[in-house]
Amino acid sequence: MAKDKKKVIEKINFLIDFAISQKNENNPYIYDYIKIAFSLSKKVNYRVSYTIHRKICKNCFSIRDLNNTKIRTYSIKVNGKVKKQLKLHCLSCNNIKKISL
Repeated sequence: MAKDKKKVIEKINFLIDFAISQKNENNPYIYDYIKIAFSLSKKVNYRVSYTIHRKICKNCFSIRDLNNTKIRTYSIKVNGKVKKQLKLHCLSCNNIKKISL
């Protein structure tokens, strides 16, 4: 099982890297590559790294760039302490992701 899981993890990373590299060439199957990679990661219980989650919208599986994403930084008070957060708003599906900095 360990060898199979390693092969699947390699395939997940390959699919995501390939999709990101094909973004500039307007490949119509980018959405499908990312969707397959995330479904494989759920099957083998593998967490995709947070850097990839910041590059890809988990709701519509599109690659985030300046054309389809609004990026805002803001600060909030939690228990008397000021914390900075990053708000990523996907314009394709109107999904909002908040990340603590």
